[in-house]
Amino acid sequence: MRRSIAAGCGVLAALLAPPPAHAQEVAYETVDRIVAVVGDSVIPLSRVAEEINVYRQQGVQVPTDPAEREAFRLEVLNGLIDQQLILQAALRDTMISVSEQEVQAAVDRAYREVRNQFGSELEFRRQLETSNFGTPEEYRRWLTDQQRRELISSQLVQRMREEGGLAPLAPTEGELRAFYEASRAQQEPRPATVSFRQVVLRVEPSAAALDSTRRLADSLVAVLRDDGDFGQLARRFSQDPGSRDRGGDLGWVRRGNFVPAFEAVAFRMRPGQISDPVLTVFGYHVIEVQRSQPAEVQARHILLQPQLTAEDDVRAREAAESVAQAMLDGEPFDSLARRYHDFAGQEQTLIEDFPRDQLPQNYQDAITGAEVGNVIGPIKLDLGDGRPKYAVIRVEELRPEGEFSFEDLRDQMRGALAQQNAMKRFLDGLRAATHVEIRL
Repeated sequence: MRRSIAAGCGVLAALLAPPPAHAQEVAYETVDRIVAVVGDSVIPLSRVAEEINVYRQQGVQVPTDPAEREAFRLEVLNGLIDQQLILQAALRDTMISVSEQEVQAAVDRAYREVRNQFGSELEFRRQLETSNFGTPEEYRRWLTDQQRRELISSQLVQRMREEGGLAPLAPTEGELRAFYEASRAQQEPRPATVSFRQVVLRVEPSAAALDSTRRLADSLVAVLRDDGDFGQLARRFSQDPGSRDRGGDLGWVRRGNFVPAFEAVAFRMRPGQISDPVLTVFGYHVIEVQRSQPAEVQARHILLQPQLTAEDDVRAREAAESVAQAMLDGEPFDSLARRYHDFAGQEQTLIEDFPRDQLPQNYQDAITGAEVGNVIGPIKLDLGDGRPKYAVIRVEELRPEGEFSFEDLRDQMRGALAQQNAMKRFLDGLRAATHVEIRL
């Protein structure tokens, strides 16, 4: 049950840490004895049986063949030895500290996640007894020990990664191929995907609406520069739902998190300064920087959006229809994108291998029954902010559901194996420097 909490659901999680899988389960002897010595610690046989029990709860079948059974137990034991080596290294590191509050918070989360898998307290208690965890109180004590160990160990691993002590070690082509073949049976099916290019057009306000909004922004700037209350004006006038109720507060803003026109002004302002109105794809912003550091500023803003009319919507749709016709007539996509696409709104022009069932519903509906090369649209996009857009797409590739190929997973496997190789190198070093004796 502990592993089911920590394990990821994606392809990589399955590839990175697959538990041993063999034939049907078998009971091991319950008489305890020492099966490994790791430095100044020992691992009893009961700890191996406990770990096997965790695997069983994940549906892993334990082998009945004597040779396979011993190989399985040895594999489990070596995993426990690795855990102990990392824990001992972490305990020697004076920079690592885990509070009881952190441990109990982790225990509460883990306990709650497992308990929520069962419909009733009786069912939960029966499962604990079946799994040899005893009562909920005994299970919580076991969880406390496990979570403390994992928190201490994970702190060491995280710090080493941050300091370069676990630098990735690139795998060979042979390692990649072997990794792929060994993990194929555990992979989830590749979902049906689509690749397409798109031109996204904003519904633009009229010149008159822009001018009216600019005049309102100018008047707010004048009030603010005359000691007006920024928070009060933001709550009254701002049309940014994410910051309006906080008086326009954006918190600390790092470079790259906002549109370029906004950042270009915010990062050259002095604390306490009120900006002139700044026009972005969202409307006019009035910005105040409260505190400043080289890579980030603490800022607040008032957003004023020009009013859109039905005529503006018709104009945008007609432009999108002309883009669709130009695509059908063979005009180069890049040329159309340069002229019409909403780059300022950070819309992507190329969507590759995207799961079809994760597309917005209007995209899913539009590509139903489509073929490669089809031009589809205009598709109206409503992002919920009152600023609609239109998309015209050209289908580039359609892939049915099936097995992930080696090339599909190459980059993911390379990253996963590079980290795994780095950890193996680290563990080999710990084993070389520590007395390890296996008595299984």
